Amino acid sequence: MRSLRIGEIVLEPQVAAHAAELFTVLDDPDLYGFVDDKGPASETALRERLARLESRQSPDGLEQWLNWVVRNATGAVTGYVQATVRAHGEAEIAYVLGRRFWRQGIAFPACSAMLEELAGAYGVTRAVATLDPDNIASLALLRKLGFRFESEDIAAHEVRHVRDL
Repeated sequence: MRSLRIGEIVLEPQVAAHAAELFTVLDDPDLYGFVDDKGPASETALRERLARLESRQSPDGLEQWLNWVVRNATGAVTGYVQATVRAHGEAEIAYVLGRRFWRQGIAFPACSAMLEELAGAYGVTRAVATLDPDNIASLALLRKLGFRFESEDIAAHEVRHVRDL
């Protein structure tokens, strides 16, 4: 796994050492209005989670867990992008940017760089994203990235969008 750059945005392979910087971004209850996750309980808990993810694979070895922290032009950590790469060339992607970094032109290049890396370095041919249908900003980002609606789970209040890479 390598660092990625697109314009002034840099994606660094996420490691436990990022916990302090990332915690300040993720420690915001209002950030989690559209997801089940409620954020890290503490910086220590986040460091432990990031340490487990450094393996870059699931315990059974069937999935690759690829996580990058996102830095803006000033070098500040703004959030993260991630992908779970599964067999047959499919990856589930996700992204979280701190609210103070929204609408600054960071999410699109960060996700674009990740998608290019998934296709070029990991053989991913199809990316999937699952989101709350009320998350208008995330839906707009996915559309801009070229994702299309695939299905809806009404009971879970989720929609699934896909993109061929």
